[in-house]
Amino acid sequence: MPNIVFFIYNITASGGTERVASVIINELCRKGYNVHVLGLFGAPEAIFFPFDPAVRVTSLHIEDKKGIQKILYSIGKIRQFVTSNHIDTFITVESIMATYSIPALAMTRIRHIVWEHFNFKVNLGIAARSFARQLALFFADKIITLTSRDIKFWKEGAWFRRAELVHIANPMFLELQHIPEKTSKTVISAGRITPQKGFDLLIDAWHEISGELRNEWKLLIIGDGEDRELLKKKIAALNLSDSVSLIGTTKDIFSYFQQASVYCLSSRFEGLPMVLLEALAFRLPIVAFDCDTGPEELIEDGKNGLLVEPGNVRKLSESLARLMTDDALRQQMRLHKSDKLKPLNLTSIISQWQKVVE
Repeated sequence: MPNIVFFIYNITASGGTERVASVIINELCRKGYNVHVLGLFGAPEAIFFPFDPAVRVTSLHIEDKKGIQKILYSIGKIRQFVTSNHIDTFITVESIMATYSIPALAMTRIRHIVWEHFNFKVNLGIAARSFARQLALFFADKIITLTSRDIKFWKEGAWFRRAELVHIANPMFLELQHIPEKTSKTVISAGRITPQKGFDLLIDAWHEISGELRNEWKLLIIGDGEDRELLKKKIAALNLSDSVSLIGTTKDIFSYFQQASVYCLSSRFEGLPMVLLEALAFRLPIVAFDCDTGPEELIEDGKNGLLVEPGNVRKLSESLARLMTDDALRQQMRLHKSDKLKPLNLTSIISQWQKVVE
C-alpha cells in the first residue's frame, strides 16, 4: 500500500475542512493505507477531530518562526519528513499550502495532489493564495476540486496548466437520520464566525422577520471565530438577544441538527459545505444563498430547500419566514428523496480517492 501524507495547516483546527479531512484520512487508513498527517501548527494531543489510532500525526511546531525563516524551515522539514517516511503520495490540504509543499517536493518524484476546499474565484484577499494556485497548476500532478463547476473556474483562470483537474465531492458520511417530525421552532447555522460565512447577513435577515414570528422561534449560530464580538454587538444593537444565541464551538454539534427544524446557510462563498450535507442527513429543510460553489449542487430549489440570490438579505428573510410559517412545506421537504445525494455516499467517495492516491 502507498505511504500517504496529508499536509494540513493546523491539525487542531475545528472547521469544515478539518472535519472532512479527518473522515477521508480515517477511511483510507481503514482501507489499509499507511497514512500520515503533517501539520505546520498544533499539538497532536489537542486535535479536535480524532484520527484512527493507526494514523501517524506529526507537527512541525512553527509557531515561533516568522517570515522567510518560517518558509525555509518548513520546506526543509517537509523534505526531511517525506524522505525519512518513504512517502509515495503527498496531499496538500488547501491550495495556499502549496507555497510550502511545491518547493519542498521539487525533484523528489513524489506524487503531489493539491486538495482545494474553497473555489477558484475566492482568495480571501490573500494574493499568495492566487499565486499558490498557479504554482499548483504548473507543478502538482493533480488538483482535486469539490465541484465540477470549480473545475471550469480553474481552467478559465489558469496561466498554464500541467496538473490534472479531478472533481471529488465531500462525502455524505452520515446515514440519513430516521427521526420523528420536528416540533421545535429552531433555525440553526454553523461554521467559523468569519466574513465568509455571512452570519452578519443572517442576523440582518432575522431582524427583518416579524417580531411576532421571532418571538416564537430561536436562531442558533454554532461556531467561533474572529468576528464573534462583532456579532454579539450587532445582536445587541438590533435587540435580538432574546431570539438569537451564539453557541460557540462544540463536539456535540449533531444534537443541534437533531433538534432543529430549519438550517440556514448565509455564506458569501463556499467550496462544498459539509454543513449542508449534515443538514440534509438530518432531513432539515434548508434556506441558502446560491453562492459559488456548493449550494446549487446539493439543494433542489423548492424540494429540499430554498435557494436565494447571493447577498439578498430581504429574500433570505422572506425565505426563512416562509419555512418557519409553513409546517406542511417543512414536512414535505423533510420527506423529499434527492437524487443529488446518491453519488455522495462515503463508499463511492472513498473509491474515487483510492483511484487518485494509487
